[in-house]
Amino acid sequence: MTHEYPQEQLLAFVQAMANVAASDGRITDEERQQLDEVVLNIGLSPRDPQVAALIEAEFQKPGRLTDIVSKIEIRELRASLLRMLVEVACADGQLATEERASVKEAASAFGFDVSVADELIDWTLDSIKLDQREREIMAKML
Repeated sequence: MTHEYPQEQLLAFVQAMANVAASDGRITDEERQQLDEVVLNIGLSPRDPQVAALIEAEFQKPGRLTDIVSKIEIRELRASLLRMLVEVACADGQLATEERASVKEAASAFGFDVSVADELIDWTLDSIKLDQREREIMAKML
């Protein structure tokens, strides 16, 4: 993201990401790593005590996603969040029913058509499969 955003908007962004990652009741190493990368990419640190506490609280007892995303008012930040929610939800190459529902809930709360969320999810899962296939092919050559 290229703009400066208010701290409270960025923290809500991180909280929403943690919420979706926790929505299926388990946090995989891949999801945690993806979340940490996103936090760094938006200009925060996963080691910052406030950020770490926010993430852990969401992992332990996820709040209502619609309440969290309603704090995000900037449309560009909403679109980026939806994209990142999909990335984290799909990070382990699978998407639990609860994770898909959370992503669609966020899309709806942002005023986006939920079919866009489905398209984004399908595209992301297909991309992961293609990346995995590429690694398999390359491994045969090395």
